[in-house]
Amino acid sequence: MRGSIKYLILFMAVFFMCLPIQKALASAEVYIGANTHSPSVKRWAVSIDLAPFDSISWIWNLEIKDKLHKNKRRDTILVVPETAIPEDITLVVWFHGLGGFSEKTFAKRIIPQIDYLVDGGNSFAVAIPEMPWSINTSTRRGRQGRVWTKPGELERYIKDLKEHLDVWALMKHGKSIGNVRIVFVGHSAGGSAIMAAAKEGGLCRVAPEAIIWSDASYGYWLDSAWSGCVKNLGPDTEAHVLVRRWDKPHKNAERAMRAVRRARRRNTGPNVLYQVLDRKRWSHGRIGNNVFLLTDVFPPGC
Repeated sequence: MRGSIKYLILFMAVFFMCLPIQKALASAEVYIGANTHSPSVKRWAVSIDLAPFDSISWIWNLEIKDKLHKNKRRDTILVVPETAIPEDITLVVWFHGLGGFSEKTFAKRIIPQIDYLVDGGNSFAVAIPEMPWSINTSTRRGRQGRVWTKPGELERYIKDLKEHLDVWALMKHGKSIGNVRIVFVGHSAGGSAIMAAAKEGGLCRVAPEAIIWSDASYGYWLDSAWSGCVKNLGPDTEAHVLVRRWDKPHKNAERAMRAVRRARRRNTGPNVLYQVLDRKRWSHGRIGNNVFLLTDVFPPGC
């Protein structure tokens, strides 16, 4: 029955509670870790309850102290659609914008795009780490760039995600996880997370297949990410830059692209795909809601 709640226990380094959400057309299992922020749990549960695809997801505490967060620590979410296969899977890590990690982020921006990828027959999972500028903090418009700055921090997070995926693969398919491709998406303020992780170097040490700036090149974020470590990635990595014509991200990207073009003339750096979108057709929010439609980062059948 829709809305019914049953508690189960799953051991995965910590204990998780499971809330199976029964729906007429789709079902979801939501595993909840200890000390998570209950409003975030509720927002995610309500959002995934309306998703038209079957899924399993986890929400757990990152155990990183944050005195400006209502729960004093931030959380993260990992969702795996039922259609994903363990042999070959793409892990999308989504860095949200200002005031994100909200029901709007989940229900209006991310879940519809998951549904789009499910319909395309793609094997993937989506991780949503809570940023210091989330809805649950007192700095919803501040602390941009102040994440993934400690040595190895992002790599440890990716390792944790892969361990969860391995548990999912064993639990659902009786086998370990196989090849995992990494895609980073930074929408709006999420671009500062890409920048910070690139300056520390962890963004590139995990060898992402794609990095996407979703109208996210504010200030010198794109310049700093490029000079930080992105310029050293090879042509097998795609770096997508999406901007709305004449807005600040466009003006900043134009400056940053000069260095990119010089590198490409020397046949160095990643494969950069730069899109300037018609401002009459594409709002800032619409770009964030259509990242995968605009970039097509998933190969056919993957």
